[in-house]
Amino acid sequence: MSTVVTSLKGGIYEIAMNRPQQLNALNWELLNELIEAIGVAENDSNVRCIVIRGEGQHFMAGGDIVFFHKLLDWDTQSKVEEFRKLVSTVHVFVEKIAALPVPVIASVRGAAAGFGISLVAGCDLAIASTTSFYTSAYNLLGTSPDGGSTYYLSRSVGAKKAMEIVLTTKRYNAQDALQMGLINEVVEDGELEKATAEIAGLIANSSRTAVRNAKRMVRDSFQSDLTGQLQSELDCFLECAVSEDFSEGVRAFVEKRKPEFAD
Repeated sequence: MSTVVTSLKGGIYEIAMNRPQQLNALNWELLNELIEAIGVAENDSNVRCIVIRGEGQHFMAGGDIVFFHKLLDWDTQSKVEEFRKLVSTVHVFVEKIAALPVPVIASVRGAAAGFGISLVAGCDLAIASTTSFYTSAYNLLGTSPDGGSTYYLSRSVGAKKAMEIVLTTKRYNAQDALQMGLINEVVEDGELEKATAEIAGLIANSSRTAVRNAKRMVRDSFQSDLTGQLQSELDCFLECAVSEDFSEGVRAFVEKRKPEFAD
């Protein structure tokens, strides 16, 4: 059975992690299939938005502890090399999400722990069920965070709160996560799929060029000064202004109808 299930409908490419009995804990198979799924999205012009979710009642409970336990008897050098390879591959996946021209939405129910919280933080948007909860949890295993959480959390929730999350084993509920800025919206559990589809649909029905430029500029803003960011905004606006999508958007507004973007 595949550990990742994908589907494409209406420009929305859904990636479902499919290890529900293991709370979608990350192992080599799941990681490699996630990277493969992202690779498909990178090369499909029909993909306009990506949704990542977990099958079953949980998003992702972090790394696979059963796999970690098997490594305990390995010699030190072998363990170092195995974990170097594993974490480096996790980071390939994280960087692929950031580099995608289309937005990525995390649709979260249940646990987002360890790499699960890193993945939520690294997605462009996050819609969550009232059942969702969040914990760094790395300290419980005697290890420090990976998966980009130390980068993204401080940018989402601020340095002090990020320190609290990664230095403690505190568990945060959906309202906590919303208040601190880790997620965008909280809905009742039965409404999660609908709410996610609505947000993804708004993006998928927008101009591809405009969305691509907006995502890139927001992502790049953390490494840019004001002058550089203003220049990027000018360049991107000019690119959009000469596009067919801009003409369609303006005409649709004047004609009081929804735009039909071709790009």
